[in-house]
Amino acid sequence: MGVVAAVLGLAFLTSCLAPFLGEDQILDVALLYLLTTLVAAAIWGYWVGLVTAVVADLLVNFFFVAPVHTFTVQEPSNVVALGLFLAVAVVGASMLALLRRQVLVAEAREREAGLLLSLTQELAHAVSPRDSLQRLCTTATQAVRARGCAVVWFGPPWTVVAATGDLNALPREEEALASECLRTGQIARQGGAVRTRARLATRTGPEPLLTFVPFSQKGGAQGVLRLLGEVRLPSLIATERLLRAFADEAGLALQRMRLAEEARRAEALQKADEFKSVLLSSVSHDLRSPLTAIKAAASSLRDESVQWSDEDRRSFVETIESQTDRLTATVTNLLEMSRLEGGVVRTQMESIEVAPLFEEVAQAMRQSAADHPLDWKSGPALWVRADYGLLMQALENLVENAAKYSRPGGKITLVAEQSGSSVHVSVADEGPGIPPKDLPHIFEKFYRGSQAGKTKGTGLGLSIVKAMIELCGGNIRVRSDENGTVFSIELARGAVPRR
Repeated sequence: MGVVAAVLGLAFLTSCLAPFLGEDQILDVALLYLLTTLVAAAIWGYWVGLVTAVVADLLVNFFFVAPVHTFTVQEPSNVVALGLFLAVAVVGASMLALLRRQVLVAEAREREAGLLLSLTQELAHAVSPRDSLQRLCTTATQAVRARGCAVVWFGPPWTVVAATGDLNALPREEEALASECLRTGQIARQGGAVRTRARLATRTGPEPLLTFVPFSQKGGAQGVLRLLGEVRLPSLIATERLLRAFADEAGLALQRMRLAEEARRAEALQKADEFKSVLLSSVSHDLRSPLTAIKAAASSLRDESVQWSDEDRRSFVETIESQTDRLTATVTNLLEMSRLEGGVVRTQMESIEVAPLFEEVAQAMRQSAADHPLDWKSGPALWVRADYGLLMQALENLVENAAKYSRPGGKITLVAEQSGSSVHVSVADEGPGIPPKDLPHIFEKFYRGSQAGKTKGTGLGLSIVKAMIELCGGNIRVRSDENGTVFSIELARGAVPRR
């Protein structure tokens, strides 16, 4: 295309100059043809510039050097001039073509750096190592204009840890190709022989084209970057180098994901060990005391050597019943805390109308808070987004806690108010308040504070409430003085369902 355009340009230039200029204006003619040659070389490259220089030299000879319309040259000086013209045209075309290629290479390097920069920016915005792998697949797919990308980890077995497009699993027939690619780093065909050594393996055939780029972290993650479809990049971009860069980033991200998972497991084991230690030291009394009381009451009832009165027997039965309830509450709290911390609770987020929720809590707590007036108020059509069961259980625990620590006959109040895109739900009592030194630790497991001797409990109630509220996507705070304590829950505002 470039040669045709250059020749047509020379033909047009010749048709314009030949009728009007002759041997006397040979210098002007040569300069115009030289300019045309240089322009062709600058636009289309060295080979087009070379062809243009030869054709221009022949045209100058044929139309402007005596005798015209022949390729014969009479004057030796003209022979030298034509030779110099050709040499200058060829050298000029070479230099401009070299400059043009350098510009193209620089632009290609800039585009390549831009692709790597976009990958780095995507990875920087990732919220987790697994998210960074997913972002890498998306960026790689867009960068090379493929149909899909997957990061496949060789565990063993082969596992797809992140993917875009239809690459969510590695077929068994491709595992051998991926293994060969990872082991040797050679280009291979499915069921064929190795073609050449490289860090790229490609399979062609009736099925969609697949490209495997191996990555290997020394002593760490090993796997392949699997691309579906033809890899298409702008010219002069080093395709293999760019794919290797993407694969190396995939290996690093996969290694970070493995380290993060190992850190989480280690943290979980450490927390479990701490939980066990704290449980043994903090709950042993709460478990042993009711068991001791139950054992003593039951043994007394079975003692036939003593004639117990009916009132004594009723007292023993009441002791067994009350201590059994206490033991049941302790075990229930422990099981609930272990479920919440173990991540086995699955939340079902939905829009909840606050007023009916408050009414249901008041009905449920009528017996537990019988000695305390329970009032509630909520704005009209006020909705929150939360898990219904967890939120209701949290409010019941707070009301029960308020009844336990309030003054006899003290009022308990539930209030809900809207604040922007959030809803604040508060549970207030008229108790003596929480000592300031206890407030920073009130939501810690097994912490019962300086008032522990006044009421029975394991110190798990408020930590369970906090875990439930956080599972609902909210947070809880507490403030207290001598007039009472207020627990404030902040939840996202829920959408009003369409009727």
